[in-house]
Amino acid sequence: MPDPKPGKKRKSADSGDSSNKKTKDADMSTTIDGFSPFSLDEIRNKVQALATKVPEIPEDTFGLTKGELHQALIKEWAATLQAILEEFNLLVCCVATACYKWGTDRSGAADQHLSLLSGELGSSQDQIASTVTPRLTNILAPVVDLVIEKVVTTKNEKGEEVKENQFIRKLVDPDFVVLCHRILARNAHMLRQVVLSNFQKILKALKDYLKAQKNDTQHSRGFTY
Repeated sequence: MPDPKPGKKRKSADSGDSSNKKTKDADMSTTIDGFSPFSLDEIRNKVQALATKVPEIPEDTFGLTKGELHQALIKEWAATLQAILEEFNLLVCCVATACYKWGTDRSGAADQHLSLLSGELGSSQDQIASTVTPRLTNILAPVVDLVIEKVVTTKNEKGEEVKENQFIRKLVDPDFVVLCHRILARNAHMLRQVVLSNFQKILKALKDYLKAQKNDTQHSRGFTY
């Protein structure tokens, strides 16, 4: 005897297949809802904006020229520059995602362009990390020891004496910290120069990479038959 409602069964089966397909497509999705990575142009613009925020050097070089070192101003300058460098390093991390393509989807020339760009980015980060960051760290996070400041003696409910140690953080070498402030003040102009020079190089490297990629694409199209 034939099924009295064959259409409904077919609809149910088709609906199930459609649902399974949607689930499978969702599992294969390569995007994140509500999120979009930075493009290379956006990264360039953000690096350029960071360059304008690099703090200037006071005319008296933090009081160094007058023999009165302003340690508070030096620390403020170092903190500002440190924040800028942190954001710069995070932006550099975004370049790889902006350039991502599966290996077989890139030409040999594109691979070479990406390798050159990666080398320039790494070189700039290394220069800043080796020549600028340690001097900032000496100012912002000097070495300290945890030492006992005083011992407070109290009595509990039973009348027994209870001793409590109160600790403070103390600079291991205060003279070295003063020296670090003086060194940073003395080298501030060159430290700023190193940072801005590398920012400018990164801007040019990103521009050259985009130009090379565009030329490579046009060249590839020229050989398409």
